[in-house]
Amino acid sequence: QSQRLIETQQAVKPPATSSVSASSSGKKRFVCVCEDVTEKDLCQAVAEGFSDMETLKRYSTAGMGPCQGKMCACSVMEVLSRETSRSLAETGATTARPPYVPVSFRALAGPSFQPVKRTPMHHSHENLGAKMIDLGGWERPELYSSVKDEHRAVRERAGLIDVSTLGKIDLRGKDVVKLLEKVYTNKWSDLQVGRIRYGLMCDEGGIVFDDGTCGRLAGDHYFLTTTTGNAETVYQWLDWWLVGTGWDVCVTNVTSCYAAINLAGPDARRILSRLTESDVSNDALPYMGLAEVMVTGVPCRLLRIGFVGEVGYEIHFPSEYGEHVWKAVMAAGADFGARPFGVETQRVLRLEKKHIIVGQDTDANSNPLEAGMSWAVKLDKPDFVGRRALAAAKGRGPRQSLVGFRTVGSKAVPPEGCQIVKEGRSVGRITSARLSPSTGAGIALGWVPVDQSGEGTEVSVRVEGRDRKLQVTHRPFYDPEGERLRS
Repeated sequence: QSQRLIETQQAVKPPATSSVSASSSGKKRFVCVCEDVTEKDLCQAVAEGFSDMETLKRYSTAGMGPCQGKMCACSVMEVLSRETSRSLAETGATTARPPYVPVSFRALAGPSFQPVKRTPMHHSHENLGAKMIDLGGWERPELYSSVKDEHRAVRERAGLIDVSTLGKIDLRGKDVVKLLEKVYTNKWSDLQVGRIRYGLMCDEGGIVFDDGTCGRLAGDHYFLTTTTGNAETVYQWLDWWLVGTGWDVCVTNVTSCYAAINLAGPDARRILSRLTESDVSNDALPYMGLAEVMVTGVPCRLLRIGFVGEVGYEIHFPSEYGEHVWKAVMAAGADFGARPFGVETQRVLRLEKKHIIVGQDTDANSNPLEAGMSWAVKLDKPDFVGRRALAAAKGRGPRQSLVGFRTVGSKAVPPEGCQIVKEGRSVGRITSARLSPSTGAGIALGWVPVDQSGEGTEVSVRVEGRDRKLQVTHRPFYDPEGERLRS
């Protein structure tokens, strides 16, 4: 609009009739409504020497509001042209910069304007009648049938879940171990080829940042997984801590390159054996083992882990084969009674094992020493991100603890986020809670003061104005010795 005005204005003097003309009425006349800039403000700015459009704009803030000059640019030009006795062409316009069109508040606030991410097996889930849920920016199956049926399938036979949403990062180079030692709280120098290790990341303040696994594929080749919501963040975090080191490390985000399925349950090994000629026995691929094999003709990475507490194989493979591998696993497990399970069932299964979810069971004040994960913090390492803060936290001692709870005298499940109270005062909160089909009781995770965290301690939660009893337990609710997932 400003450019068109310049192109059509040929006179040396400003036009006799202007959208902003001198007035002696004494009333305020706003030129830029967004920034409350008046004609008087502009005239004073010109008198002080700000007689160029660029400097006048910055000094007065005219045109720097939500409309980005679309309503006031011409008026500002006319005032400046008049006050400096120049033509509009001589006065000129400011340089337009993005956004040329302001972003609407509706677009900023509306979740429907967020991009939808779907896994390579999305249409298979729809065909199976899955109820979908938005989680971590992804559209994922919440349930296929019921928690009870899906839970029973995993505990008694086998189940499979689409975990393509996990972050996947490929690390190569002779200095990869240096980077892992820097960003993780635990040790990596002794990780052998073909093995996986659980890893915990903290920020500089010692706050839990992310968790996942990292496997060693070869001498200088590692495969790292992250939580669903932190894939890009962890990738940037690794790049950040590489800057200036001179280390020989190549970090590649391969999250979208690989689909993944977690096949878990007592019959998982027999189902997988039907799809590969490789030996997947407990001797050949033990718990926390890693192998590259062919599954139904597709090159795959097998991670022997057990997030849900059963014999489990996390199968990672090129995304292009998502539908093919999913259908092949479903077909191979049909006569075993294997069935898919969704995110809701996974939450119940993992809670029975007391496995935490970063961001749900932790927050911006949670350090691993108080979250019951001190075993993953090796303060004898020379350095890692957050070491100083965690050493200080260990010195002062824990102030709160993340513990497990079992309902007392009732199967009622306390709602997540409800308060743990003592003598009418809030002293903690519940972070995760579900009805456990394995125990027949309500189970939960939550934060309490250290003096309330002892085994067997009874605490009260406030639910709808009434207090209900919970009992603290430190052991997993299901298979506390971990015999099933290691079998």
